[in-house]
Amino acid sequence: MSDRNVSLDVLRGALLVLMTMTHLPTVWSGFFGEPLGFISAAEGFVFLSAFMAGKIFTQYQQRNGVVAASRWMWGRAARIYSLHMLLLLLAFTLFAWIALRFHRPAVANLLDFYFHAPRKAVVTGAMLIYQPALLDILPMYVLFCLVTPALMRGATRWGWSRVIAASAAIWVAAQFGLRHLLHDFLTRVLSWDMPMTAMGAFDILAWQLLWVLGLWFGALGFGQTQAVVRSGRRVLNLALAVSCAIFAWRRYSGPMGFSDLAMHLFWIDKWTLSPVRLVNLAALLCVLTGFGTQLSKYCRIPVLALLGRASLWVFGAHVAIVLTVLCLVDDADYRFGGWTGVTIILLAYGLLWLVAAIHASLRRRPQPVPSLN
Repeated sequence: MSDRNVSLDVLRGALLVLMTMTHLPTVWSGFFGEPLGFISAAEGFVFLSAFMAGKIFTQYQQRNGVVAASRWMWGRAARIYSLHMLLLLLAFTLFAWIALRFHRPAVANLLDFYFHAPRKAVVTGAMLIYQPALLDILPMYVLFCLVTPALMRGATRWGWSRVIAASAAIWVAAQFGLRHLLHDFLTRVLSWDMPMTAMGAFDILAWQLLWVLGLWFGALGFGQTQAVVRSGRRVLNLALAVSCAIFAWRRYSGPMGFSDLAMHLFWIDKWTLSPVRLVNLAALLCVLTGFGTQLSKYCRIPVLALLGRASLWVFGAHVAIVLTVLCLVDDADYRFGGWTGVTIILLAYGLLWLVAAIHASLRRRPQPVPSLN
């Protein structure tokens, strides 16, 4: 498990750079939010994380058995949960105090449920139920990691086709409001008084399909996709055409895609992982698979690889940096521009590089030799 794929590290680093640019309150954040069509860094980050989880789990399972692979996956979930709790602690103490003391609406809006019901927010935050904005990817990541051993065992026992079919059925139900129905049921039966907006922007019932597809891609789907793409030019040409068409649509129409809000919410909404986004991702995956070898020769960017190797650390740092920058504005809709915006971006990326460099230094530190006495 020591061999690393530098191309994957570079890709993961690039996604973290895009995610940071998107979340920083600058006048350029909108352009970098969805640079390749109706797909953001979040979709890429979740899929790539699932791909790596499926790949490493399969390797562990083949070498050491399913129990060892499951322990590794649950250990990964524990590390992500620890980072999530650290970020929650910072949000509920330091950043909440700054928001109240200096009247910073951008941060106060992110933590509105915490200010409304602090005790319930702390308890439900620890339970991964309350998910403030910017802090809603990690809880979803933890839950996906926890169920991964069961999904991998199910795929071994019943085959990937049945696992993906079940996941796709849940995704379809999510497109027609399954999350709202469950929330209404909990509100009626259990007197659930937490607004759904406090439970994270991502519809986990929809995004689970992305995770399952990523696991499949890491376990055996990459080889299958590679074989299909390389069997002829038709699939690759179609993927290129679809990618270019969606890219042009996104650039021409803007982030909404449709003038009708209902059409936008059903076809290209980010939070429910709407159909066009899945098509966009599938097309880009085929393109990357087809040109992966050539791209890997010219895209070995050391800085991005460094960020990608420390992805968890860098992700946590980017959240803290964004919250810090939001504390500098007294208008929730304000966006930095000009030299101030450029300076904030450079400082943010410099701090991310510093965090990644510290991570690399700690990993290179020699381990003490145990005493024989």
